[in-house]
Amino acid sequence: MDLLRNIGLLRSFLTVAREGNVTAAAEKMGLSQPALTRNIRRLEEECGITLFDRHTRGVTLTIYGQTLLRYAQMIDTECRFASSELEAMRSGHRGHLRIGGGPFWGGTLLPKALTRLHQRFPDVRTTLDVGVNTVIHPKLFAGEIDLVVSASPHDLSALPDHIGFRPLITIQSGIFARDAHPIFERSPLDLNNLSRFQWVLYQADTDAIERLSAFLKSLGIGPPRIAVESSSLMAVVELVRSGDFLACLAAPLFGSFRDIGIRQVETTREIWSFDAGILYHKAIETTAPYEMLRRTLTELIAAAGLKAKDGR
Repeated sequence: MDLLRNIGLLRSFLTVAREGNVTAAAEKMGLSQPALTRNIRRLEEECGITLFDRHTRGVTLTIYGQTLLRYAQMIDTECRFASSELEAMRSGHRGHLRIGGGPFWGGTLLPKALTRLHQRFPDVRTTLDVGVNTVIHPKLFAGEIDLVVSASPHDLSALPDHIGFRPLITIQSGIFARDAHPIFERSPLDLNNLSRFQWVLYQADTDAIERLSAFLKSLGIGPPRIAVESSSLMAVVELVRSGDFLACLAAPLFGSFRDIGIRQVETTREIWSFDAGILYHKAIETTAPYEMLRRTLTELIAAAGLKAKDGR
């Protein structure tokens, strides 16, 4: 089958796969449901396989559909970047860069890097989506985001072929509380109190819960008592600043929190550390905006006094 000759059918397939429902996909594409259904059936006939299992509530990919989806996402990304690059050549660096960021990056270095990026490429529009790995990485793999600056995945060898990774830094985690938090009333700190007080969690971060629970278990105390879960990092910070809550966040955030009355709870043991860097669609690796963003982040890491990965 010649996929390029059937690129329109491939786009129909990709939309249905992302929506999981033919009706919703038809609305998104501005097509009638029968027309979209015909496109899918024609593609299945061209391929000689069944791409979707039909259910009363929607559709799910067959094993053949799952295989085609990986390549359809790559083709979609490559076509979009080809269009952007041609537009940039025609009108002078015009395009759209969709960026994801982990909690630390989205609240500190990424906004500064985007400011510099827009000074150099004022006609490049960017969108910034901030979230934990379990929220932001699937969007990257699905082609909804072009690059993500975040903690690295647990298994880099499992990354899709069209996704690259550029390490930037190793980040330590820290526990934070307001200056007047009761945990600071005794000196030295009684770390047994870490299970006494309630915690604020950012975006149902399952990785953070598992690692924090393991840390507390190593101290011989119970798991964290999660009181509030928020999709807003600003809300998490304000809850910690105004109440007797604890939060576990990237330790380099301490410099940002110091002036608003939040302290880091010093521990004799490392809670956990993780490598962080840029996950990106390989199609953008040679573009000038990507290269400038990478270089700017490296400069900002050095300016913040943080140690770059591998000394870079």
